[in-house]
Parts: sequence; structure tokens; C-alpha cells
Amino acid sequence: MKTYHMYHAESISAESKLKEAEKQEEKQIGRSGDPVFHIRLEERHQRRSSVKKIEKMKEKRQAKYSENKLKSIKARNEYLLTLEATNASVFKYYIHDLSDLIDCCDLGYHASLNRALRTYLSAEYNLETSRHEGLDIIENAVDNLEPRSDKQRFMEMYPAAFCPPMKFEFQSHMGDEVCQVSAQQPVQAELMLRYQQLQSRLATLKIENEEVKKTTEATLQTIQDMVTIEDYDVSECFQHSRSTESVKSTVSETYLSKPSIAKRRANQQETEQFYFMGLCKCYCFSFHLLEI
Repeated sequence: MKTYHMYHAESISAESKLKEAEKQEEKQIGRSGDPVFHIRLEERHQRRSSVKKIEKMKEKRQAKYSENKLKSIKARNEYLLTLEATNASVFKYYIHDLSDLIDCCDLGYHASLNRALRTYLSAEYNLETSRHEGLDIIENAVDNLEPRSDKQRFMEMYPAAFCPPMKFEFQSHMGDEVCQVSAQQPVQAELMLRYQQLQSRLATLKIENEEVKKTTEATLQTIQDMVTIEDYDVSECFQHSRSTESVKSTVSETYLSKPSIAKRRANQQETEQFYFMGLCKCYCFSFHLLEI
């Protein structure tokens, strides 16, 4: 923005000087049109010399104005393109990336909570049938666990952090009302070359993003399969005795001591780390778009 304002100010200054030179030229030409029969030869020579000087000065100022005008147009185009890219990146972050980041941070939380509570429910139903009413309330709460609605409610509670801010607006300078990318002849070829480069880079990024996305989706499905195992039913622990000590003994012997539990947790942690790195690659594409 500062570069654009600086070049535009120089363009306005050069235009003012050019107009001043044109006025001087018109004034000098008007004098040259006066009757010359009563003007001495020396004065005629001086007038011709003055006219030539003004013409040279006008040519220099015309060239300076054209140069500054071209710089101003290029700077304004660069400012507008950067502004649009920045707004698009900020919008994508608040509308898409934030939601994905939250999903990444709490992945498996609802499924794990569901399994833990259902394990508790299964044990309580077998220990005390008289507590069915309270357990039914808890079971209903578990059934109503919904990651999407919980996430939406959480984001609505803190709008300042999760709602996109106002877009950056174009700040015009000293009467310049052009607020779109200008494709005038001096910069048309440059813009077309840049457009082709952007198209090529975007196509490459799209292919890379699709490949990473497919891998990430497959990994996510694997993690979801891991965290949604319906292993919360512990009714087998209560087949012989309903005492607390019997439950502890049975659980420790049949459920918690299984060698597969440690292996499953290790595999899950490794898969989660792979999924997280895939998400990081996806988010990097947003910054690549801003850079190009």
C-alpha cells in the first residue's frame, strides 16, 4: 500500500509539472504569433531559443510522467493482487482451517468418552439394578454426544476467536478511484505471463493437495475405526459374582491385561501422528497460495 501511494504521488506530481510546461509552451507560442515586423532580430532569436527550451522541458516531463504513471499502475496492480490473496487466505483460515484444526485436536475424544461411559454403564447395570433410572439418564447423554454440534456450540461461544474479521479494503490515494486490477497495454503482457504462471502453479498444488487429501482421508478412517471399537460391554465380568473384589479381579485378568491393548495403543499413536503430519501439509497449501 505504501509503495502504491508513493508511486501514485510521484505520478500526480509529474502530471502537474507536465501541465505547467504545456501552459508555458502555449503562452510562448501565443507570444510568437505577435506581429514580428516591429521586433528586432535579436529578440526573435531569443524567442526561438526560449521555445526550443520549453519544448525540450516538455518532452522530459512527458517522459517522466509516462514512467511514473507506469510505475503507479504496476504498484496498484500489485497492491490489489496482494490484497485479494490476503483476504482469501484469511477467509479460508477462519471458514475452513479453524474447523479442521479443532477436529484434529479433539479427534477421538467423543469416541473415547463414549466407550468409557458405556463401560461404566455396563458395570453399573450388572451391580445395581435399582439404579436404572439414573443410568438411563447418563446413557441418554452418551447417545446425544455429537462432535459437530459440540464444535459448533463451542465456536459460537467465542465468536471473537472463530469468526472471520472484516476484509481488508482498498485504500485509494489522492482521487485514484480505480479499485480493480488494470490490464492496460503497458502491463497487459506482464499480467498474462503472471496469470499463466499462477495457473501452472495452482494446477501443481491442486494435484499435490489431492494426493495428500486422499492419504489423509484414508488415515482418518483408520483412526476412526480404531477409536470406535465397541469393547465397552463388561458383562462377562459379572457372570460368577457381583462383589466389587470379584469385578476387579476379573477385569484385571480378562480385560486390562490383554497384550493386544498396548500394541493397539502404539499403533493408534503412530497412525495419529501420521494423520497430523498430513493435516499440516494440507494447511501449508494455504500459505503457498498466498506466496504465489
